[in-house]
Amino acid sequence: MDKITRQFGDKVGGVWTKVKFYKEMPDSSDYKIMEGVRFCEAIVKARLSPVILKNSDISCAGAKYAFGWDHRVGKEIINACCKKRHISFDTAKSILLATPQLEIPPAAIGLNTDDKPDLLISYPQPEQFMNLLKIFQQYKGENLTVSLSSIMGVCGNVAVKTYLEGRISISFGCDDSREYGRISRDRLAVGIPYSELSIFVPALISEV
Repeated sequence: MDKITRQFGDKVGGVWTKVKFYKEMPDSSDYKIMEGVRFCEAIVKARLSPVILKNSDISCAGAKYAFGWDHRVGKEIINACCKKRHISFDTAKSILLATPQLEIPPAAIGLNTDDKPDLLISYPQPEQFMNLLKIFQQYKGENLTVSLSSIMGVCGNVAVKTYLEGRISISFGCDDSREYGRISRDRLAVGIPYSELSIFVPALISEV
């Protein structure tokens, strides 16, 4: 773990996973390859060993859609929402279309790899996030505004949203991330752009 990420984690608490969207496939010989895994699940597994994820490694339709790897699964997601939540097709479609999505899919996604990350993700307890929020408000002098959704909690509404908007994003998870991503009932999902870490570790501002 690099110095900035380590000192950031020491200050705000929680375990943070570095996320890198690669435009070209990196040399994966030094990293673990996972097959049939959900993105939210891989976030936790990467705490033990750095991970490289490709399109073919992801088993979750939501993540494939959010990362721009497969637009065809949109209808599958809508139908699943209709069935599980007993909502109309139009309502489910509206929720899906509001979910952040990468227009240009990455060649791969690195979790805790050696390259400079685009963002960090953690599943902190509310008190830990409160500590982060207090520092944010002290530095920015403003409230943190968020938009919440109950689908694609970690992949779309944290990872992709944080990357595209360049700002802190939070989610209370989705059904899959609660079941497979080990987001327990007392935790939420948070993403922060790497460029924003200087807010929390001012001494390192020149290094970000």
